[in-house]
Amino acid sequence: GHMVEWKLWQVLAYYLDQSSPLSSAFDIIQDNQSFLKDQVKSLAIQEKCRSTYAHRQHSIHRHILLGNTDKPVQLLLEVEQDSPNFYQDCLRASLISSVSDSEVAQSTIKLVATNLIANDHLQEGCQLLCLIKKAVDACRYMQNFHWYNEAIWLAKVALSKEEYLEVMKYNIDLLVNKGSRHLGILLAISLSFFDKAAEILLATKLVTVAAPLVESCIEVGKWPESGGEIKDRVFVEYAKYMVSLNNLEVALKYCDMGGEKGRQLGEELRICSQ
Repeated sequence: GHMVEWKLWQVLAYYLDQSSPLSSAFDIIQDNQSFLKDQVKSLAIQEKCRSTYAHRQHSIHRHILLGNTDKPVQLLLEVEQDSPNFYQDCLRASLISSVSDSEVAQSTIKLVATNLIANDHLQEGCQLLCLIKKAVDACRYMQNFHWYNEAIWLAKVALSKEEYLEVMKYNIDLLVNKGSRHLGILLAISLSFFDKAAEILLATKLVTVAAPLVESCIEVGKWPESGGEIKDRVFVEYAKYMVSLNNLEVALKYCDMGGEKGRQLGEELRICSQ
C-alpha cells in the first residue's frame, strides 16, 4: 500500500517536472532514453559474467532486439565445435550477417518468422522480425502470447514514438485487465496519460490518490484537455468521500471543481446542511 503510493508519487513528480531521472530500480517506468542507457550498461555487465550457453543466448537475444548485428554474430561463432548447437548457431550467424533490404529477403524472413511463432518459437520469430526492422510486429506477437514485460522492453528500446505510444496504450489495458493495475497506472503516468491513470485509480477505489494526482497535473498545466469528464468524476467522488468523513467544507470545495454533477451535489449538500 504505502510503498505503491510512494512509487506513484515519485514517478508522477518526475514526469511532471523531470528535474532528475528515475533510478534504474524503476526499470520499465523510466523514460526511454534512460532505460536504454541502463539496459546497454546491464547487458555489458551480464556479458562479463556469462558462463553458460543459456547466458550467451540471452545476450544474443537482447543484442538483436537492440538492433545490433555484429555482436550476436560474434557470440554465435563462439560456439564449440562439439556442441550440439554448433550447426544451427553457425547458420544463425550466417543469416544475421546476410540480411539485406531486398523485398524478397524481407518477405521471406517475415514468412519464416511468422511460421516460427505459430509453432511455439516466439523468441526466435521475434528476433527475425527485429532483424528486418519489424519490431512493432514483434511487440504485438509478444502481447498476444502474454509476454507483456518483454513487449514493453522491446517497445522502449526499438520503436518510434508513435509506434511506442500505440503499443503501450494496448499494454496498459492488458495489464489492467489481468489485474496488474498498479503497473498499468505507473505506465500511464510515464506516457503522460494522466487521465488514464486517474481513471484506473478511480476504478481501483483509490480516490484519495486520484484527486491529488489530478490536482497536481492541473497545477502545472499538464492535465489533458480531453480529460474533463474523468476530472469531474474524480472530484465528485472525492467530495463524497469527504462527506463520509463529515468534512463539509472540503467536500464543497471539490464539488465546485467537479463540473455540473459536482455543482448539483454541492447544492444538495448546502441545502442539507442548513
